[in-house]
Amino acid sequence: MDNTDKQLISILQKDGRTSLSKLGKELDMSHVAVSKRLDKLIKEGAVHICAGVNADSLNIKILFIGLETENSEVTDQLLKKYKNCPRLTMLAPVTGRYNLFAVMVAEDTFSLESILGTCSIRTQPGIRKSEAWFGNSPTLPEFIHLDLSPAKKKDKSEAACGFVCETCKRFVMDRCVGCPSTSSYKGRLWASPLTKGRKRAKSKS
Repeated sequence: MDNTDKQLISILQKDGRTSLSKLGKELDMSHVAVSKRLDKLIKEGAVHICAGVNADSLNIKILFIGLETENSEVTDQLLKKYKNCPRLTMLAPVTGRYNLFAVMVAEDTFSLESILGTCSIRTQPGIRKSEAWFGNSPTLPEFIHLDLSPAKKKDKSEAACGFVCETCKRFVMDRCVGCPSTSSYKGRLWASPLTKGRKRAKSKS
């Protein structure tokens, strides 16, 4: 990746819809040359162009979790199990007090409580200890990567991690809206046939 590639990426990070002709003018090259560079970056997996979600406009709650696993095998299992979790925006091996760090999002405090203690990554086998911090939407970055219409498994009642919301006492008691990757999800942040056409009220609850 050379300096021109880095400039190209920087422009697209500010506006992913910038046309090839405009990119060419800013980089002083033809739109064909820009297209070839961009195609190469995408093909190599160095760049992925996507829509970012304004966290503050959706009143997103954010959760940071530090985890200490028993060994690297447990870490690998967790990375595999939660890779398609729609609430997860980051899961990374780290060094220090913990060896795994997760960033998750929720639409309300009830759901936050659920992903902290009921269907949480921190309750999985092989977790020695964990610590969590949570708050309202982040100041930076303004836009985050969040799939608001996640694909569902063949068994639509089962979450991406294998949890079944309909068997959960918190879900039954309306103390949690469920997982967005299931057909039983009843929240308003992610796409759901159960909340189609309903406007989501902004609330700090």
